[in-house]
Amino acid sequence: MRVMVVDDERPARDELCYLLREIPGVEIVVEAGTGEETIRKFQEYKPDAIFLDIQMPDTSGLDIARELSLLGFSPAIVFATAYDQYAIEAFDVNAVDYLLKPFHEERLWETVERIKKRLEGRTSEGIQTMTEQGQTREFMAKLDQIYTSLHAVEGRESKLKIEENGKILLIPFGEILYATIEERSVRVVTRERSYLTNYTLTELESILKSSFLRVHKSYLAHLEQIHSIIPWFNNTYNLIMNDNSEIPVSRTYVKVFRERMGL
Repeated sequence: MRVMVVDDERPARDELCYLLREIPGVEIVVEAGTGEETIRKFQEYKPDAIFLDIQMPDTSGLDIARELSLLGFSPAIVFATAYDQYAIEAFDVNAVDYLLKPFHEERLWETVERIKKRLEGRTSEGIQTMTEQGQTREFMAKLDQIYTSLHAVEGRESKLKIEENGKILLIPFGEILYATIEERSVRVVTRERSYLTNYTLTELESILKSSFLRVHKSYLAHLEQIHSIIPWFNNTYNLIMNDNSEIPVSRTYVKVFRERMGL
């Protein structure tokens, strides 16, 4: 199986390539880091399967998949994404698969087996049968469904509801630096001020989702609000946030943190 790997982040691309090379029968023939490069190199190498990152600086993996289909190509496409399960339920279909970041070896083997089954079902001459044409139309319809779903999630104004002095405050997710346990409550910290809430840290982790990560039993950090990372004792870290506050990454959570940050 000839494979193309597309991701604008080199660490994530290297990790996926490493795991794929461990699977017998998989040959990585080309890599790409941008949408334009992907289309150009795909037409040159014509791989059987393509692993596509969804979010890249110049385009979306969904847009790349659409363009390849419009150009007449129908590779087995696997989306690699940091979106949680609820945002990508539509990916779990016959024509397209998905991988959640960070990648897991067992899940990747399952994906490769799905690709092999699809490739085995094609005609040896590479000519689309009526069944394959129907699958292509179905695939495009599913892409439209996924595209609409994800853009609705991205475009929704996400705000955390916090009760204070008889009012319900709406705090944009993007303004939150971190949340921490304080006695029996959880304090949510922004650049301007902090708020004592009735949430548990686990509840906040579920609400805030992909841009936030549990880094300590008492801390939930907004990854996009990290200013710098300081190596600490026993291979742990301290995080300097954008307001110059400092929060720890404990040994329990350091592996997941390193994977998410590409360290």
